[in-house]
This record gives sequence, C-alpha cells and structure tokens, in this order.
Amino acid sequence: MAQSTRYSVKLVPDFERQLFYGDETIEFQADAGEVQWQKQAGLHVASASVADGEVTVGEQAVRVRLRSGGRHRLKLKYTAAAGRGVQWFADNAGLATAFYCESWMVCGNSPGQRATLQLEIAVLFRPLTHGASGFRAVGPGRRDKEWRDRDADHFVFEQSAPVQTYLFSFAVARLAVAVDGIFSIYAQRTDASKAAFAKTADAYAFLRAAASVDPMNSDYTQAFLPGPSMGQEAAGMALMSQEDLANLVANDDVQLMAHELAHQWWGVTVGIRSWSDFWLNEGFAEFMADAYIEKHQGRAAYDKQIAELQDRMNKLREAGKDRPLHWEKWKDAQEALGQIPYVKGALFLDRLRTELGEEIFWRGIGLYTSANARRLVDSRDFERAMEKTSGRDLRALFDEEVYR
Repeated sequence: MAQSTRYSVKLVPDFERQLFYGDETIEFQADAGEVQWQKQAGLHVASASVADGEVTVGEQAVRVRLRSGGRHRLKLKYTAAAGRGVQWFADNAGLATAFYCESWMVCGNSPGQRATLQLEIAVLFRPLTHGASGFRAVGPGRRDKEWRDRDADHFVFEQSAPVQTYLFSFAVARLAVAVDGIFSIYAQRTDASKAAFAKTADAYAFLRAAASVDPMNSDYTQAFLPGPSMGQEAAGMALMSQEDLANLVANDDVQLMAHELAHQWWGVTVGIRSWSDFWLNEGFAEFMADAYIEKHQGRAAYDKQIAELQDRMNKLREAGKDRPLHWEKWKDAQEALGQIPYVKGALFLDRLRTELGEEIFWRGIGLYTSANARRLVDSRDFERAMEKTSGRDLRALFDEEVYR
C-alpha cells in the first residue's frame, strides 16, 4: 500500500472552457508492486512518469507498478474538466472546489491517509479570463508567496501538517482581504469584516475551550464567495458565500460560521480513520455549532436547534433512511454525505450530554479531542474517552445509538 506524503500541485484555471491545466508531483513511500490514486473521469492525464516503475492511466485511477520499494515521485501533467465538487461561477466570476480533490488533481481520497500540500494557483491575464486583475485565490493551510509575472497572478498555499485530501478545497474570485490577528476574511466587500471578526473570535474561544487543545492550523481564513449559500471546511479555512456573511452580520445567524469553524478541531485536527465514522466530523460540528448558539443566544435557542434536528430525524426515519452512525456499508465520500451523520450524530451528543451531565460530558469532549489531536480515530476512540472521564461502562448506550 502506498502512503502519499506530499502533493505539489500547480493549477491554471481556464474560466471560459471551465477546466484546469495541472502539473503535479506526488511524493510517496511504497513497497514493490502496484499502487494507485484516484481521479475523476473528466481528468485527462497527458503525461505521467515515475522512476523505477510503469504508470497506467485508467478512467478513474492512476496505477503505478514499482520494481522496488522506498520513496518515489510520480509526476503528472493533465487537464481537468468540470467535475463533482467544482463550481464555476456565472459570468467568469470565479470558482470554488469542495471536498472531491479527485476532480482537479490525482489524489488518494481515502480518509485513512493524510499528506501535506503545496498548491500554486496561476490566474492568467487575457485572453482566457478577459483580464484577471482583481482575482485572488484562497486555499488551504498558510498563505505563502504571491507574485505577478507578465502572464498571470500566482498564489501559493502551504499545508505543512498532513491532512486528508478532502480538506484541500480552494476558490478563486474577485475578493478583498481583511486580517485581524489569526483570522482572515476574503470577501467581495470587507466593510462587514469588523463584526464578522468579533463573532468568529467569540466562537473560536468557545470551541477552543471545549476542545482543550489548539487546532492544527494556527491561522483561520473565511472566504465569502459569489453565489448562493454554501459551506465547506478545509484545512485552516472555510468556504462560504457573500449571502452567508450578510446573514452572519445582519441577522446574527452564527450556525454555519460556527459549524465550519468547529471542523478545525473535529475533522482537521482529529481525523476519521474511515468513512464509517463520518459522524465524528459532521455530527460534532453540528452539535458544537448548536452548543455555541446556546452560549451566544441562550438555552431557548439551543433547544430550538435540537427540536429542529429531532424533526428532521423523524422524517428520515419515516422515509426509511435511518442508518447506524457507525455504518461500514459507506464505501466512499459520496455515500457518506447524507443527513444521518449530521442530524443523528448531533442528537446523540445531545443525549450523551444529558446522560452524563454537564461537567463530565465537557471534560470527556476535551479528553477525546486533545488525546487524539493529529491522529485518526473511530467511534470506539470516542467511547473510550467518555468512559474514562465518566468512570462508566457506556457500551450499551453506544451500541444503541452508534452501532445499530
């Protein structure tokens, strides 16, 4: 089995044709034999090479047969047409990618593998984008070098700690940037940034206290993009819409902001070992956002959120869509991305809070998060942390709520 350790990707988006030109190097370690990475059918590899091996390109995978074990580099050039997880905004206004890295790069998309990333995005001037002046890229990890040459604006992002590749999302749009300490906001207009920074900082303090550990990435970026409401976590970043920024500031609608921010702990810092426990990402983010709403707006607001989740869960059951939280029949992200991990996961955490009481529950959350920082987990890891904190055998409760 290959363990990809680092991806280096340069992308040139073509807004008119809605595709990417890509140049990629995958550094990996593997024994002799065959290894593979995923890609979507719309990603067409023009060239691929690896020393001491042969490369075969299929419709949805790139396979390498190695003659010897050790460290290797796979080099690729490709074009990637619009695919799942890539949204091109109308009128050449930009683009966003969400979750499915295999749409725009060759990658290992299993959550059981983590890797670092250097991502360079080159936004060309005329004729492809009818003048890209004012376009900015926003990407995962730390904002690194930026420069302009005679052909393009270049933006480089560095994710130096290994994360799952579904956390590699990025966007390009006409955006201004505002910075306040560890927080950055990219938006079409930044006049609302002061209020957004204050709300984000308050949510960050609450979530940091609950987690009992700093997030993996020391800085946090929120990008508010053209188009309708959206929410996508990435490493050190979240993608949302300009509409979400307006709701956050004008209506004090903090749910989406807090949900995406919570993923910096539950999803990025603590990662799932397989899609079977996707609820440890989404159920936690959903619950933590509601818990922050309680802190920010009061218990009645929290109870309203939980009642809405219960109503959604009832409808899922009536429609025959109920599943265990730990569900090994989910084979990939597309199958896992339903309502169950969000809704049922948050409701279980609410029940566990009631069952254990405030002090024990929150100490257990802190132990689970801090003890598993930068590690991969499953539901049993969470169960063990809550049992250690409470001094109780919780197998029956977890069997009922998580496993059946």
